Amino acid sequence: MEKVKRDSLSIDRISNLPKDILHRILFLLSQEDLLSKSWRYIWCTRPNLDFSDIEFNGNKQDFPSTVDKTLQQYYDQGLSLEKFRLYLSLLGKDYSYHESVLLLHKWIPLLKAMGVKEFCLSILFDHTSGITDMPSVVFKAESLELLHLNRCNLGQNIPENIPFVRLRVLRLSNVSVENEVFEKIISSCPLLTTMSLDGCKGLKTIKLEKKIHKHLKHFTFINLMNRTAEKCNIEIDIPTLETIEIMGSKIRCSMRNLSILKTLSLGSVEQSPLCIDAQNIQSCMLLT
Repeated sequence: MEKVKRDSLSIDRISNLPKDILHRILFLLSQEDLLSKSWRYIWCTRPNLDFSDIEFNGNKQDFPSTVDKTLQQYYDQGLSLEKFRLYLSLLGKDYSYHESVLLLHKWIPLLKAMGVKEFCLSILFDHTSGITDMPSVVFKAESLELLHLNRCNLGQNIPENIPFVRLRVLRLSNVSVENEVFEKIISSCPLLTTMSLDGCKGLKTIKLEKKIHKHLKHFTFINLMNRTAEKCNIEIDIPTLETIEIMGSKIRCSMRNLSILKTLSLGSVEQSPLCIDAQNIQSCMLLT
């Protein structure tokens, strides 16, 4: 009995911690880990939100309104978000592409206003293009530290100035983006440490220069599925890079000043003209 009382007092002490500390604890927990009502209340104001219509337990038709109400409640309470992940697989769903896109244009400004640091968006539609235009306001989110976009078009209404002054991780998957827009985005990320491009369309030339990307450590370029794509030239001149992975056909590479490169993986990359300058490499894998 005495032990139960001591355990209860310990839980109460934890529950009385400042809300920002409780949020930090909840960031590492799932909803199933919560017991008391007070903790469940704190859960409803946690700084990380993860929505997937595949994992949604309620009526699938209610999924968009559930996301909408949650974000609106966070905004109305003046709460901040550290991480927001949204996965929409709308193949054969009851809610429409049009409805979801309209809500997306509403949600992203709310996320920006709440100072979201990590934003992950993946959308799969069953309409003709299978890709959606990304609202331009996402490129005005100065608070972003990680941006992961899947199946989006980045060529519409890109702002003149992109204040990605805190962005450290950029991951683009199955994204449509023209060279001019891509260069504008990456030149606006002075603190970028990780860049991953997987199945992106529209890229013909990628130039990574030390004067712009002073902190870049990890670069990945994969284009295995898009066999009809035009050739892509990749030029790398960054002494801070530690890992490079380039996989796919119709790719030409030129690399130099890779003084601290540790890992290099190249697959199906055209061997001519291939120039690699890496004196201290520890692991190298070349696949043809």
